[in-house]
Amino acid sequence: MSEPLANTIGTMIHSVRLNAGLTMEQVAQSIDLPLLAYARMERGKILPTPSTLIDLCLFFGVSSDTLLGSPTVKA
Repeated sequence: MSEPLANTIGTMIHSVRLNAGLTMEQVAQSIDLPLLAYARMERGKILPTPSTLIDLCLFFGVSSDTLLGSPTVKA
């Protein structure tokens, strides 16, 4: 596992969740993920699977770049 990537994704998921005014439990239920798994992901302990990453992007209405911590490229 890539610890820096897990930490980055976890930090971004946490930030997006807080900005949406949601609890970890609400998000976990909405994407059909056990709360413990979601909490570990948000804390950077595990990486989301590709399908979970997609579910999170769709749920929050953000791009995968956002959750991966990619800087916005301006043309």
